[in-house]
Amino acid sequence: MATMLLPTGPDGLRRFTRESLAALEQRIAQEQAKNAKNAKNGKNAKDCHEAQRNAEPPKPRIDLEAGKQLPRIFGDIPTELVGVPLEDIDPFYYKNQRTFVVLNKGKAIFRFSATYTFTGIYTFESAIKILARGFCIMPFTFLRDPWNWLDFSVIVMAYVTEFVDLGNVSALRTFRVLRALKTISVIPGLKTIVGALIQSVRKLADVMILTVFCLSVFALIGLQLFMGLLRQKCIRSLAHCVNSSLSPNASFICNNRTWSSRVDFLTSEDNFYKVEGAKDALICGYGSDAGKCPDGFDCLKIGRNPNYGYTSFDTFGWAFLALFRLMTQDYWEKLFHQTLRSAGKTYMIFFVLVIFLGSFYLVNLILAVVAMAYEEQNQATIAEAWQKEREFQLAMEHLRREQRVGPTPVASEHFHIRILKR
Repeated sequence: MATMLLPTGPDGLRRFTRESLAALEQRIAQEQAKNAKNAKNGKNAKDCHEAQRNAEPPKPRIDLEAGKQLPRIFGDIPTELVGVPLEDIDPFYYKNQRTFVVLNKGKAIFRFSATYTFTGIYTFESAIKILARGFCIMPFTFLRDPWNWLDFSVIVMAYVTEFVDLGNVSALRTFRVLRALKTISVIPGLKTIVGALIQSVRKLADVMILTVFCLSVFALIGLQLFMGLLRQKCIRSLAHCVNSSLSPNASFICNNRTWSSRVDFLTSEDNFYKVEGAKDALICGYGSDAGKCPDGFDCLKIGRNPNYGYTSFDTFGWAFLALFRLMTQDYWEKLFHQTLRSAGKTYMIFFVLVIFLGSFYLVNLILAVVAMAYEEQNQATIAEAWQKEREFQLAMEHLRREQRVGPTPVASEHFHIRILKR
């Protein structure tokens, strides 16, 4: 097993931040998914035991244990990194353990659990806010601020996954990665961008209505043009096995195998013509410019649609999904070739219209609305900053004017001065 190496020297000491915790949770989730995939692929206990016996299990480094001095290879500790949480310097813990370390001035290593520490910090932070502002009843309380909804959800999920036996729902632990989203409410620039995106959603209503309308129109056209065509496939011919006088439900022998009926023969995937490496049968058509079957095979409409039955124009829902796939260009060339092979190359005009109007026009229209919303938010931020600067300049000018003129005399002083003059 390859040993994971971390950078040494002062560069190997990195602050443990919320982003570090999110990256750690992601590494753990990936490793758990990998183990689940290996178990699902049929690795039995004997193979796993054999692999574990041959591979040396990873162990924590002795020189990086808690309480020991930091090895000299790390050099001197920068002053700003003394007494602050750092990412674990032991590859064993750094890879898949929720821990962090703290170094004192004497270079002693102290190791803590990141999960409990961060949960405690988040809980303490939210408790202070709730005590200061209230929870949810009165205006301007904790839950009345939408930015606090994410913090509250993260804390609740942390305690639920820690103290409640979830059983098969242990995948909820992956929601801990959402803790990194707490940085949105801390960084002002990021908060502005997210606010602009949220504001753009309101302006996208008209664009989304237009998009759904266009996709629905094209889906209805595709429904009329290509309904059932993707079920046409090349099937081995029955001409050399069955004559016209044989009953459709009678059994017969073909290719050294007994078939109970013609339907049994035609629906068997052993009689489908498949290109090498393909999972679906070769699609064909009856038109002059459609795809043809090789010799010994007939083009028949039977069986399911391609891609396990998920690609078709047989109903409005599947046609709409196919059009959405074309608009987002999600492996659209496969659907393009399948449809042209079953219907004919003449229907290329349909795909040209969908790609130009759907993929180029509608998608760019959505992006334009988002860009305009961000520009408006940016202009509003600039205008607010300019207004604050203007108010500051006016206040400074007023203070300088008062300093030059001097204090304004009070009414009593005016009265005495006027009496003395008389």
